[in-house]
Amino acid sequence: MLSIYDPQVTEDQIQRDLTMKKFDWDHPVHLQPMSPTTVKQVSVVWDAYEATKDAHGLCILTEWDEFKTLDYQKIYDNMQKPAFVFDGRNIVNTQKLREIGFIVYSIGKPLDAWLKDMPAVA
Repeated sequence: MLSIYDPQVTEDQIQRDLTMKKFDWDHPVHLQPMSPTTVKQVSVVWDAYEATKDAHGLCILTEWDEFKTLDYQKIYDNMQKPAFVFDGRNIVNTQKLREIGFIVYSIGKPLDAWLKDMPAVA
């Protein structure tokens, strides 16, 4: 199950975006069908804390200021462990998140020290 929170996008638009075929983005919205299978596998919520509850990871894919000021300790406490943060916008303090206990992947920044020595999986 995928849980999505975006304070600026409606649930309908999120569902439509997820059901579009790769090269159909330039067609009018009214021509885009919604796949019942995709809709069932995605939960759109209106609270960042609800979106991360019982999750193993969270992905930050937009630069909304709200994501910079969330209570990440509260988020960590309500997630399954290990808990991962994938910061695709470099907006969070990776050191602070690591101190909380998160395993953090942030674009252009070093991996957690213990991950550097892990063997590559073929």
